[in-house]
This record gives sequence, structure tokens and C-alpha cells, in this order.
Amino acid sequence: MHYRSLLVFLFFLFSSLTIAQVDRNPPVTIIDAQHYSHVFGEMRNYRIFLPNDYYELHEEYPVIYFMHGWSQRYFGSGPDAYSEYDQKDDNGGDNIEKFVSNHRVIVVKSDGYNRSKDEEYYLRPYNVGPVETHRQFPIYFEELIHHIDREYRTLTDRGHRAISGLSMGGFMSFFIGGKYPHLFSAVGSFCGSPEFVIGPKDMPVEYRHMDLFRNYDGVNVRLHYGDQDFIRGYHEDLNRVWLYTMDHYSFKIFPGDEHTTSGLGEMFEFLYSTFQDPPEKPANWTHTDIYPEFEVWNYQVISDRNQPGFTTLENVNPLGFTSTVQEFLPDGPMLSNVNLSVLTDAIYKKHTPYIITGYNAQNNSWSQESILSDQYGRLKIQLNGARNHIGINYGTDVPNIVLLKPVVENNPWAQAGKEVRLSLRLLNKGLAESGDLQIRLTAESEAINFIQNETTCSSIDARSDRKSSSPIIFQVREPDAEMIRLTLHISNGDHNWTEDFEIPLKPEASNLDDYQIADGATFVVAKGGNEVDTLLIGRGNGDGVPNPGESIEVLVKDQDVFRRTLVTANSACINPDGINIRESDYWGRYDHVGGSAKYSVLTIGSQCNASEPIPLFLQYWLPDRPLHIIKRGTISISVVGRDETPPEIRWTDMTGKNLLQVKVHDSAPVKSVTGTFLAKNKSSFMVTLNDEGQAGDRVKSDGVFSVVCPPQSFDFYQLTLELEDIYGNKSRREIKEPFVLHH
Repeated sequence: MHYRSLLVFLFFLFSSLTIAQVDRNPPVTIIDAQHYSHVFGEMRNYRIFLPNDYYELHEEYPVIYFMHGWSQRYFGSGPDAYSEYDQKDDNGGDNIEKFVSNHRVIVVKSDGYNRSKDEEYYLRPYNVGPVETHRQFPIYFEELIHHIDREYRTLTDRGHRAISGLSMGGFMSFFIGGKYPHLFSAVGSFCGSPEFVIGPKDMPVEYRHMDLFRNYDGVNVRLHYGDQDFIRGYHEDLNRVWLYTMDHYSFKIFPGDEHTTSGLGEMFEFLYSTFQDPPEKPANWTHTDIYPEFEVWNYQVISDRNQPGFTTLENVNPLGFTSTVQEFLPDGPMLSNVNLSVLTDAIYKKHTPYIITGYNAQNNSWSQESILSDQYGRLKIQLNGARNHIGINYGTDVPNIVLLKPVVENNPWAQAGKEVRLSLRLLNKGLAESGDLQIRLTAESEAINFIQNETTCSSIDARSDRKSSSPIIFQVREPDAEMIRLTLHISNGDHNWTEDFEIPLKPEASNLDDYQIADGATFVVAKGGNEVDTLLIGRGNGDGVPNPGESIEVLVKDQDVFRRTLVTANSACINPDGINIRESDYWGRYDHVGGSAKYSVLTIGSQCNASEPIPLFLQYWLPDRPLHIIKRGTISISVVGRDETPPEIRWTDMTGKNLLQVKVHDSAPVKSVTGTFLAKNKSSFMVTLNDEGQAGDRVKSDGVFSVVCPPQSFDFYQLTLELEDIYGNKSRREIKEPFVLHH
């Protein structure tokens, strides 16, 4: 070899060895690894960031989990890169590698990829918006945590575990952190999407973080976004609720930033600092879950729900809880036909009888039974999906007081900036008279100014309720607040009870003149942000006048097109018996976020003939790319005429036990529901359904008509339903999807 060539060769050899030596000692050890997932039935990838001396020392570390955004993977961005944040110069040096190099912490970056090997490569992760596969990333994430804790030296308590994410990963970090508050002490989101369709493939729900603030009790929460981020309007919507309902929530806006990991080190510092002083499990906790079965804070919930919905355990403590199963949040109708089983934490005496009292707010009924705790000190309580106030009583000489209902007395709704007079109806779910009660309200938010925060209530008999003697009076100083959280303190001198509750607020709004009642007529309406469509809207005679029994929408003319509105009403004439229909207008094709504008379908009571106008509060969106403008106003409507609107079917379902269930929507009592099944071989039979709580029907008068069909040879059957209400209004509907019946 020529001498000069030899020198060049030795130079490059030495250089490569030096570089290799440097690469063998980076400030952080970054490993791309995988593990087998039983949830997904396949190998799953992740990237883990370990401190450089992880393999030299033998200490245990806290863990921050990170969830990437759209078009990204565990190893980095795909073809549409918009935010790099792993190592070296990514994110201007403010990245995961830099943070781990300066902190005693492990960071795990999971893979949100949502396709199998033989499917076309797909950029949208996590199986959200819409749900397209059976992959359930929230369920998988608990499995990932167990794997990391088993394979690496981690501090395995919730106080040393946090989660964060970007964009769609920010949505998922909020979702997972709220689903598992017993696994995480802190949650962070960078520019997280505010709403997505998520859940089991056959029953997905629209999930809005705005409604789920109580899921984060006992968790520190933070949001980062830029003032040029195309999602920022939704973050502003979130802040109008979370700032006044969570005392452990903070956010930061970064000037000039768009959709990226703004202030990554600052966010991670927030999560890391939580490890030094993690919040404790709350004494009273509330949790809402979209899955029919779930576990939280050592409580296990099992149900047979097979429709989209939300199960909530509210104000849970050793004295009991309140449970609901709803179609949507925050005020969706109850799915009372659902069977619910709640297994408590092991906090009671073992093999000991407890008296369980239950008040069903839907049908105003009480139940009482004795349940023996198991060998661990747990209680198994069987319920239905209605709003049930459950009292757990040991002994017969102690009252058990909870809030049944707060009522705004001086206006149709509570309004920010104006005096609110709030009366409180209390419930005694104990076994003894309460004695006279002293009541006091407090609030964490400084926006709430109490004018009178104390009142009293006369003694309440066991299994009874009573209204407070005088109202609580307060004013909310923040005009943008849409929800406030209050803490109720009750005492009879010997016992004390504390619980939290929320009051929705409406801002000041002017009267609207250019509106139309849609009760079965055709209109050109806005949809999807910047589109229009011609639709038949409402159910009724189409004359534009609210009549008893009709289902109406209120349309507002704005920018030369009708807008569908979300309506708040406080009248017995509107949505009687828990009826409440809310629909969604998806804006994702316009603003690429995943949210939707909500609008109401109001049901007029069949016996309503209002002598005075009914006030309504309206809300709708206007496009302002990439944002949305929220417009509000008030109107009053009068109801005249009689009910000429037939019953309507909301959904049908057949269980494996040949139990047919039909949800009927009608403001009048329904006289009859009959079904005719036609098999492929043209044989047929008829059934009569009931809503009497018998012959297969689970709950009386809940609008779900049921029948156990007689045994049949295995076949596919088409179903035709005929319905009639007490006024003789009839309807007929053929169900397109076939039903399977069997012996």
C-alpha cells in the first residue's frame, strides 16, 4: 500500500474507532425493544430511554411514559414529520434524551401503530376517530406497564409513574391517565386533541376530556399548547371548565408555536417534580369509564352493557357511592336496563353483614338488603343502570347523608356574573334519623364569591329526603366559566359528611330573533364547519309550532344559513321522564381535529300546554378557520295543540338468551309494542313486548320494551315492529339487520 494511502487509511480507522467509542458512551442509553401483548395477540414495539449509568448502578427509577402523535411511531416520525423530540438536536435540544441525561428517570415511548403486518401502512395511531379495529390501546397500556416494571428496575408505585403525549398521543395520555388514576400520579399533554370516538368497536363513544375532570382526582394534570396551534380553540373550551373544577390542573401557552412538543423539558420537570411529592388517593373519588368492565382504586365493575355508554361511580367512600350508566355526558339519559355489579375494595370487616340501602332516583324507589362481606372484606353490590344512591351501613343507629339534587331557584339556569341562589335537597340513605343538620359550602376556585355559604336542614328520617331551609347564595366572577365545583360539608354534631358536586354555568346572552322551530320540515342547514345540506329535521306536523309529543330542533339563521343548536331548558314540558337526545355534527374534515358541534333534539311533553313561554338557552358554532366561534343566545317558545306524533325506535338489541330489547322514544305512554319475526324459510311468529319489569323486562317504565322470544330452530330472522301510544298514534318499522334466534 502506498505510504500516503496508508496514512489516510489509518486516519479513518482511528477516527471510526473514536466515534464508535463515543457512541458506546452516549449521555443516555436508547433501546428499541419489543414484547408480546396478550391484549393484541402480537409483538409490540417501544423505545426506552435509560440513564447512561443504568447498567452500572443498581438503583430503581421513576418512569414517564410518552405517546407519540399522528404519522409517528416509537422510532420517530413518518413521512409527514411535524415534531421531532427524541435526541440530539431535536426540538432545539429540548428533548427526551436531554431530559433523561439530567434526571434519574426512565422514559418509555410506546408504539401506537394500529395495523397488522398484512395491512396497508396507516398513519393514524391508537384506533381512535373512528374506531376501525378491535385494538384497545387503553387496555393494552396496563399490560405495557407490567412488562416495563418486570424487565427494568422501576419504582412500581403510582407515585413514581407519569404519562404524557403529543397531539393524538396527548388525547390518549389524558384518556389513559384518567382511566387509571390508581396507576399514575401525573398526566401531561402537548397540543392534545380534545375529543375522539373511542372504545370497543361495536359500541364506540364520543369521548370529550372536558366532561371527565373528576377522573383526575388525586392526579396532577398539565397542558401545553402554542398560540398558533390549529387545535387551540378546543383547548380554550377545555380551560373554561377545567380551571374551575380542578385545583391540580395547570396549562401554559407558548407564543408563536404551532403543533409540537412546546416546552418538553418544562412539562417533564412538572411530571418529575410530582414524584417528589405525589398526591394521595382522594378520600372521596369519582370515576367514569367507557368500558362495560373496569377496575379503579381496587373497585371492580362488571356490566352486561352492549350499547355505547358511560358508567360512573360518584363520590365513592366507605359509606357508599352513587352509580349511573348513561348514553353520553354530562346529562345523557340513563341506560337503566343494564345490569351492574360493583365489587368494593377490601375495606370492610371480613365475613360481616352490612345493610345496603339503595335509592333509585329514576323511579323514586327504595331497596334494602343485607350483604355479607367476603374473606377479604369486600362487598358485591348488584344494581341496574339508573341513578342509584347506595348506602353502606354497619349498624342501625347511624344516618348516612348525601346530596340528592342541587336546584337553582332564581333563574332557569345558573349564570356567570349574576347572583345564584342554590337550594340543596339532601338524602338520608342510612338507617337512623339524621337530627338537625348544619350545611356549609366551600370552593377551591377564587372565581367563586359566596354571599351566603351556610344553611341548615331539619332532621331527615331514614330513607327519606328534605330540602335545605334556605338557599346558598354565590356569584361567579369569571364570565367565561362554564362549570364550577363546590364542596358540601354537612354535620349533625356527631357525624360529618363531605362531597363535591358541580354546577353548569351559562354566560350572559342576548335574545335571538331569527330562529326557526324544525318539527318535521326540510331545511338547508350548515354541517361539518363549512358545508351545507338539505335535510328533513324534527318529527311532527312540520308547521313550525311546538306541539305536544313532537321532537323539535331549534335552528338559528346566521351567515345566511340555518345552524343547529345545543339547547338548555329547565321546564317539565321539555324532555320529560329523562328523555334527552343530543346529536353531533362532525367538524374533523374542516379543522382536522376530531371534535364535533353538539345539537339538541327536544321532546315536547305529551300533556304539555304551556300557559307561559318556556325560556331556552341556545349555543352553536360558526367556522373561523382553523377555529370555531361559539355563539349563544336565548329565546322563548310556547307549546299549543295536542299529541299527534307516533312513537319512535331508538335502538334494538337481541341477547344470546333470545331476549329482545327495544328502546322506544315517545313522550306519551306507549300502549303496545309488537314484533313479527320472519325467517328465511318464510315461517313467522309474533311477540308482544312489555315495559312492566316482567317477562324478561328488567326495569319498569324505562322506555326499554322487552320479551323473551320462544325457542326457535337456529336461523336468521327479519323483524318488523309496530308501536302505538295511548293517543292512537301508530308507527311501523322494519329492522334491516337480521337477528339470530335459537333453541
